[in-house]
Amino acid sequence: MCAICGIFELNNGNVKDCEQTLGRMQEVLAHRGPDGSDSYIDEKVALGFNRLSFIDLTGGMQPIESEDQNVIMVCNGEIYNFKELREDLIARSHVFRTGTDVEVIIHLYEEYGTDFPDMLNGQFAIALYDKATGILFLARDHVGICPLYYTVFDNRLIFASEIKAILEYPGMPRKLNMKAVDQLMNYPGVISPVTFFEGVSSLRSGHMLKVTPEAGIEDIEYWDMRYPVEDPEDLGEDYYVDKFRELFKDAVSRRLVADVPIGFYISGGLDSSMVACYIGKYLLDSSYSFAAKVGDGDLDETRFQDMVKECVQSNHYVTHITEEEIWDKLYTVIYHAESAVKESYDVAAYKLSELAYNSPVKAVLTGQGSDEFFCGYAGYMLDQFRVMQRGSMTDEEKASNEILWGDPFFRYERIHPEIRKQHLKIYSDAMAERINEFSAISDSPIDLTKVKGLNDIRRRSYIDYKLRLSDHLLIEHGDHMVFSHSIEGRHPFLDIELLKFVATVPDKYKLNGTNEKYIVKRAGEGIVPSPILKRKKFPFQAQGMSALIKCGDPGEFLDEALIRDMGIFNADQVNELKRIYAQDDFKLMGAYEIDYLLIVMTVNMLCRRFGLSV
Repeated sequence: MCAICGIFELNNGNVKDCEQTLGRMQEVLAHRGPDGSDSYIDEKVALGFNRLSFIDLTGGMQPIESEDQNVIMVCNGEIYNFKELREDLIARSHVFRTGTDVEVIIHLYEEYGTDFPDMLNGQFAIALYDKATGILFLARDHVGICPLYYTVFDNRLIFASEIKAILEYPGMPRKLNMKAVDQLMNYPGVISPVTFFEGVSSLRSGHMLKVTPEAGIEDIEYWDMRYPVEDPEDLGEDYYVDKFRELFKDAVSRRLVADVPIGFYISGGLDSSMVACYIGKYLLDSSYSFAAKVGDGDLDETRFQDMVKECVQSNHYVTHITEEEIWDKLYTVIYHAESAVKESYDVAAYKLSELAYNSPVKAVLTGQGSDEFFCGYAGYMLDQFRVMQRGSMTDEEKASNEILWGDPFFRYERIHPEIRKQHLKIYSDAMAERINEFSAISDSPIDLTKVKGLNDIRRRSYIDYKLRLSDHLLIEHGDHMVFSHSIEGRHPFLDIELLKFVATVPDKYKLNGTNEKYIVKRAGEGIVPSPILKRKKFPFQAQGMSALIKCGDPGEFLDEALIRDMGIFNADQVNELKRIYAQDDFKLMGAYEIDYLLIVMTVNMLCRRFGLSV
């Protein structure tokens, strides 16, 4: 994994005048690829690359060109099925110049054209330029593990692995996107293609852009998670457990292929424990583990982390996340996240990355993705009882649910008409008057045709994937945090072969009564310590503003004068929230209540750090 960036001419200009700009873009991405950089520039395209080396340490520098030098590519990512693809392509007379995994992409394009992204099993953000046709292709992996941002400015398409590189282009506007703020108020996080930077888009997972000077930008969906409307054929519980074990072992094993050490995170929960214990059980090549001790009391999962560490006998590293640590690191975290946040656990992710950086490893495996595809959140269980609440739903809520989720009786986490009343108090009077201009709940954040006819379990899984996983957990909380310290994250639960299998598994093997992630637990029997398999679901979380504000002054980012000057939020309401949060007996309910004060503070941090106007 690395960083990519580039500039593509959409008119009659010549991007050779962008050499210094490209250099600055690469400089601000150096934390993603400290092992070297290179570039390609001609009249129409400038491509930049920063490398974090894993395979073919001496010969894997990019950009990579085809044999006839007509196709040039940069890729941030890992291709886990590259060996099989390479063998097939060599049999078809393709000649490889390096031993790196991503070179297969160029040859796949030469052989199969634009079908190449869906042939890959991996995590990737690709920029591929075909000189013969003058077409630029940008592609993001199936589920959105790797980010890729773009904008059109000055008659040019400008793109990069992080938005801060795009901002290096001379004259680039810097304005806060209020649609992103409102998404954060209503949903787990920002949702592609929306970003916090007005005019800058995030390429959606499973999508490819085809860019030509004549036709402009064509956005093509090449893959999406599609659940069947009808129940899949039930082949029996043992079949699905055995098949899951086989696919999961392969997924873990594929993500340990590298010429450098790879480690893994241990949270104390089921998912990271599955990854760790499969490594230990099957003696796969990884022996470094990392854990965060978050606060004390209810948030501390050390006992369960130690169980896993002892089970796999790893070289274990631990970092302690205190309220003071969160205050100290939050501004830096917002810079890397390129996003405001509603939970402070990004600081824990940032510190875990720092911990890994100070070890021999260059990548870590995580348990990300299990909850979204195996019914791991409380909402899946609550859906079973919601039929009893239908009579208490107001007409206003039912109308909102129909607009957002395609079902008047499906509730995704919040009663949006109710929380909108709170939002209108928190927004400044000027913003409240403009709410319809940037409302995140005036239309659906997903393609409703994808959930039409689905039952609640499959509908919720699809929505979780789109709203929670692809941008919030995998990018803001994932990619941007691990790469803040030049570390790569890898996610076995998101292996594309495993996800294709997920769509065929009957619901009862995912949620068995009220037993969530049933098949995952079954596949962990005899491998994961029993107390972890039996443990009640516990969300990864860190101290919120109610704890932070009790231990220190919130400082300038919640200052009344700044709030009024920014004009986004209502200073009187923010002061009232500060008063409530500071009360000794006040405590937010972990991941289940919206931390509005943290949103206000981090939006202000984001604007200050990147010079965003409103």
